[in-house]
Amino acid sequence: MLEFEHVIQVNDLTEEDLHILTRTQLWEGLLLRARRPDTFNSSLKVTNKEYGEDEFERIIETGENTFHERVILYPGERIHTQTMEEYEQIEAESVTHLEEPEEGYLFVRFCYRREVEDDGSVDVEEYLKTAYVQTDREAIALIRSLAESGVFG
Repeated sequence: MLEFEHVIQVNDLTEEDLHILTRTQLWEGLLLRARRPDTFNSSLKVTNKEYGEDEFERIIETGENTFHERVILYPGERIHTQTMEEYEQIEAESVTHLEEPEEGYLFVRFCYRREVEDDGSVDVEEYLKTAYVQTDREAIALIRSLAESGVFG
């Protein structure tokens, strides 16, 4: 079982050339990623089934694989995603935490837990860790770009 977390600093108030995101803009971007991950990865096909204002099932098709995930939103704070046990699929869970230790200093903590099928030919866990970090950095960069263009409030 892979368990991994990393943190990305979103705002650096000492960096003058960096567009500063508001907490609302960052949350709206993280919410977009949760509801429409295909915006961040065009190879995905996504369908959502709403259960309530802050809970939905997300069905992601990628190639020959389909994943059914329950997504629970804790508005302005965190997003919890977990594969649904009633479907034949790997067990996986992620939590995205929005953190603000000081006013204006925004960070996102990404926590991952998932089954890993390891045949010993490559270090699957290290590959997944690298992929998670890269994908999350690219997501934050896209959120920043969308915010700069006025997509988020």
